[in-house]
Amino acid sequence: MKRYTARTFMGILAGLSVMTPAAADWSLTCGVHDLIVKDENSHTFGADIGVAGKAATQWGVLMNGSLTAFFNYNKDKLDPDYEPIWYKSDVHIHGDLYPLDSSIGLDWLIRLDGKLNTVSAVEKQIKAFAGVGAHYGTSTMNLGLQTLAGYYFLEIDDDVPTVFGYGPNDFQHETAAYSLLARSDIKLNPKTKLYTRIQHWRSNHQWLENQYELMVSYDVSEWMEGSSFHVSAEHTRYNLDPYQKALFPPILPWNNDTLVRLYMSVPLG
Repeated sequence: MKRYTARTFMGILAGLSVMTPAAADWSLTCGVHDLIVKDENSHTFGADIGVAGKAATQWGVLMNGSLTAFFNYNKDKLDPDYEPIWYKSDVHIHGDLYPLDSSIGLDWLIRLDGKLNTVSAVEKQIKAFAGVGAHYGTSTMNLGLQTLAGYYFLEIDDDVPTVFGYGPNDFQHETAAYSLLARSDIKLNPKTKLYTRIQHWRSNHQWLENQYELMVSYDVSEWMEGSSFHVSAEHTRYNLDPYQKALFPPILPWNNDTLVRLYMSVPLG
C-alpha cells in the first residue's frame, strides 16, 4: 500500500486555508468514532481530530470546509498491512442564483470531497463537482435539491485485491460523472439541529456510489462560547463493478462502510 504521512495532512490543510477567506471562523473538532464494515461484522474504534472553517464573502458566497484525521485501533485487520490513521476532507462553496420569493430560490454549489487510506480499503478518493439546484428556507428549516456534474476518482488499496489476483493496473477508476443531492437542515429547538443528506453519483454507464448522512448538533455555548456537540452517521455504498475482471472474485469482499462519530466543535481564536 502507499504510505501517507503527516505531510499529506498538512498539505490538504494548507490547501483548505488558501481557499477560505482570511476572515473565516475556524474551529477545532475532536471526538471518537467507529468505522463499521457490516459485511465483515467489523467495528474499528478510534479517536479523531480536525479543523473546520466557514466564511461568507461580501457577495453572499458561503464557504465551509473541514479536514479530519482518524486514529484507529485496528483490531480486525481487514487490510493486513494498514497504517492505523486515515483522513477525510471536504470543501463546499455555494451561493444564490435567483430568488423566486422570500423562501424559495435557485442556487449553485461546488463540492470537493476526499478520503485517504480508510480502514475499509479506500486508498484514495476524489470527488469534484459543481451544479445548480433549488432551496426552500424558513426560520426553522432549509431544504435543498441539487444536480451536479464533475470528476469522480476511487482507488482501492492494493493489499486485499492482490490476494484475489488483481494487479497494479486494476485498483483505480476515474470518470466524468454527475450527482444528485437532497439535503435538509431542521431546527428542532433553540439548541438542537438535525441535518440529513442523500447523495447519488453515477457515470453515463453505471452508478458509482450512494451516500446517506445524518447528524444531530447540540449547542453547548453555556460550557464554552460557540461550542457544539455532534452525533453523526455516514453510510457509503460503492459500486465495485468497474473493477471486476472476468472469472475473478470481486476486488473486495465488501462494498460499504458506515462512519459513526461523537465529537465536539470548539472555536479557535
